[in-house]
Amino acid sequence: MKRHLLRGLIAPLLIVLAMVTGLAGQAHAQVAADGDGDGLEDTLEDTLATQFFPWIWFDSGEDSGCADPATSSNPGTALARVRPHPGDPGKIAILYTVLYRQDCGDWFGGSHSGDVEPFAVTLTPQVNCPTGYAAFALKTTAHEGTAFEHTDERLLGNDCNWGRAAGGSPQVARIYSAENKHGNYASLDSCESGAAGNDHCSESFTLPYTVFNVGEDGARRIDELSAYQFPGEYAWTPVPFSGSLDRGSDAGMIRTKLVSDGLLARAA
Repeated sequence: MKRHLLRGLIAPLLIVLAMVTGLAGQAHAQVAADGDGDGLEDTLEDTLATQFFPWIWFDSGEDSGCADPATSSNPGTALARVRPHPGDPGKIAILYTVLYRQDCGDWFGGSHSGDVEPFAVTLTPQVNCPTGYAAFALKTTAHEGTAFEHTDERLLGNDCNWGRAAGGSPQVARIYSAENKHGNYASLDSCESGAAGNDHCSESFTLPYTVFNVGEDGARRIDELSAYQFPGEYAWTPVPFSGSLDRGSDAGMIRTKLVSDGLLARAA
């Protein structure tokens, strides 16, 4: 009788143990999937950062090599920070920085090694979209921190397909890079009037880009950029970015862009 009773107790205990072990394993998997600890699964972040990256239009006057390392046959490098929007945690904020080897100084001289050009997209949950998110708002910033600083912001209509990889067309999911200076604009008109009329944009050609999710400062998925076409440069470490060229001339730090909430697109 005691033997049968013992067996009756052991079986349920084994089941409970298996359930606890399984739940612990699931919890570990969930934690491991959010490597930067911001509450968003890393694979979702990567997908959204790629899906909602737009077409970048360049002007016909862009000097040869000024858009390097991006060419028609070599994707350029863009970094992304993806996180819950600080203005509305129910939405997702993506801050992109497009990296260039140099700014060619199209007006008033001003050329320098390295160029870090930000823009941002806000996403909102949308169950009918393939990724579960839609494009809510776009914000571009040109010549940040100078007398010619200019921002454009527009709502995107909760578009599931806004973005180059999401199927958005070059005429819809687009921003404009000013000739040789690379300041980003959301429209041709704002670019042509930018920098006191010295910036120029057109829909002359686009170039491919690969987007890399850098994670968060406290949990860096990417920092040193040698594997991303920029040896000796850093996404998070506070080192001025010089496009892997002359250290005597730089474009400030990539980190400064990544941590700036003021560059984010609106959440409401």
